[in-house]
This record gives sequence, C-alpha cells and structure tokens, in this order.
Amino acid sequence: MKEVVLGIGNTLKSDDGIGIYIVESINKYLEEVKRGAEQARFTGARRKVIAINCGTTPENYTSIIRKHNPDRLILVDAAEMGLTPGSYRIIPPEKIEVMHLSTHSMALSFLILYISDLCKDIVLVGIQPEKMDFGTELSSIIRGSGDRVANLIIEKRLNEIMRLEI
Repeated sequence: MKEVVLGIGNTLKSDDGIGIYIVESINKYLEEVKRGAEQARFTGARRKVIAINCGTTPENYTSIIRKHNPDRLILVDAAEMGLTPGSYRIIPPEKIEVMHLSTHSMALSFLILYISDLCKDIVLVGIQPEKMDFGTELSSIIRGSGDRVANLIIEKRLNEIMRLEI
C-alpha cells in the first residue's frame, strides 16, 4: 500500500508545528532504514511511504499527491479538539468543517474535497496542542505525542488511534 503523509502546520507557532515534526521524524526514520540501521526492527519500511512537509499551504502539494497516486493519504495537523494537550485522534470527514485546524490558508475540508477524486482513503490525524503562541519549540507533551503518532504511521497501525467523538 502506497501512502503519502502530509505534515501541516506553522513551526513558528509552537505546537502548531507538530505535523511538520511528525513528517520530519518519519523521513529521518526512513533514511535510517535505507542505510540499514533499523532493518531488523521494521522490515515493513520498504513499502512506499512518502512524507511531505506542507507547512501552512497543503493545497500547493496536490500535484505531488497526484504524481504519487497513493492508496492512502494521511494528513497530520494540530487541532483544537477540546481534549487534554497531547491527545490525538482520527478526525472523521464530517467533523473537519467544524474543527479549528492549524493555521493554513485553505480549509482542510476544501482540500480533502478537491483531492478525494484521486484518493478515496484520506485520514486526518489531529493532535491537541498545548500552546499556539509564537515560538519555535514544541512543548514536551506534544513532542512525545508526535513520536507516538509517527511510530503508528510507520508501523501501519493507524487503526489504534481513537476516532474523535463530538
């Protein structure tokens, strides 16, 4: 299964950069696998995974998504869900429009609608931020959640993430 992971967020607004942190973690891990450092731990990394840092403009990456023609598209972003900071959930498509998601220029609901013709399996993982003020550091609880989400994506275990219930 070919997967494209889009990390969305603003690294200048503290925890809003968690989506970027996650794709950078995935890419770092995949580079280690390529060099043979982790082959014994995770042989499934040979499957196709492309992790892209979209910053605040994921709509600018639709041509790359089309080029890779993924079986699954995973979007990771900070999301105000009213949960404990560091909590993460799969956000169902019908709830995306009412969520406060990150600081990007196009609503994710429009982006998902636009790309739904080329990928039917689109998953949005939201991470509850602790702080969204100006700064380049993630809070420690958010960093830990980012590491867990990155591992779940790498190990193909998204089904272990609870769905958001509102």
